[in-house]
Amino acid sequence: MLENSPKVVTLKDVAARAGLSLATVSYALRQHPKIPVETRELVAAAARELGYRPNPRVASLMAHIRGSQSRSHQERLAFVWVHTSRAEARQNPFLKLVFAGARERARQMGFVLEEFWTSDAGMTDQRLEQILRARGIVGVVLSPVTTAESAVTLGWDWRQFAPAVIGNITWMPELHHAGHHHFLAMRLALLELAKLGCKRPVALIEATVHERNKHAYVAGFLAHHPQAASARGLVRVASRGDATDLGPWLQAARPDALIVSHTDLLDLPGISEVVKKLRLPRVTLYWSKETPRGIGGIDQCQDRVAGHAVDLVAAQLNANETGAPDLPRIMLFPGRWVVPGAPGGKGVAARPAKGQ
Repeated sequence: MLENSPKVVTLKDVAARAGLSLATVSYALRQHPKIPVETRELVAAAARELGYRPNPRVASLMAHIRGSQSRSHQERLAFVWVHTSRAEARQNPFLKLVFAGARERARQMGFVLEEFWTSDAGMTDQRLEQILRARGIVGVVLSPVTTAESAVTLGWDWRQFAPAVIGNITWMPELHHAGHHHFLAMRLALLELAKLGCKRPVALIEATVHERNKHAYVAGFLAHHPQAASARGLVRVASRGDATDLGPWLQAARPDALIVSHTDLLDLPGISEVVKKLRLPRVTLYWSKETPRGIGGIDQCQDRVAGHAVDLVAAQLNANETGAPDLPRIMLFPGRWVVPGAPGGKGVAARPAKGQ
């Protein structure tokens, strides 16, 4: 060893500084709920003072061992339903898929996922924080937000938690995210439509979606449309309550395919008539098993996205990291392509996006 090499700080050193057993320190640094919060904070302070850093290979090995063993006292992660009712969480197919993906990934990693709701009667941000801390829960997966808000905050002391968000909505403070890559999804849709011979697709994006994905769908459309010079006139951002001129716009655009952010836009005044008249292939950027037959598009694979949010939480726990990060990690995935059929047809063959 070189003379100037820094001394490696071990768990034994942290235990000596904190005046605790090696086992207690090990559990405390993993934020295990069996260790009181005060003891965990004492150990964390001792680790910071000594400059302790876990060995990432050992942490990875221990995470694998914890995930492969059946234990009576598995560590719990919180799945927090943000501004979502219990009824909606149980009935909404999209949300059910998300939770199933998160729960399965947590199970694979040796965690138990426990649900909490911010919108329960009498629940406040502070009350929910107290509940999680009392139960010794540090890892928190935050659900997608389906309301119209463009930014979300919870009045928590984030220093007590290792959080990650499912979705791309802005959080204050900003946290780690696993979400859908809207820009690359639009690019994928355009490339696949081109393979089907479509040279002049148009896109109709709902206004709320446009704002929440930070204009990424429109940006992808303008950047990758096969007719770049005329692309700006071939994409519209519209609200459901202000759609009176969409039929004439679609007719004048002379499209050979229609991309919509959600399939209910196909029922707006004038749209369905033009689609039937021109027999346009229909593509939705939110394709699911509930999408009407004949409509293709992008399957966002939200169960997989939710699983990656669990990975972000586990990575923080393994590294003894808590709090709002100064440089959030954002993992984005473009989804899979589902081939459209003619109106009223079948067309459900799926193709994975490259790199997934």
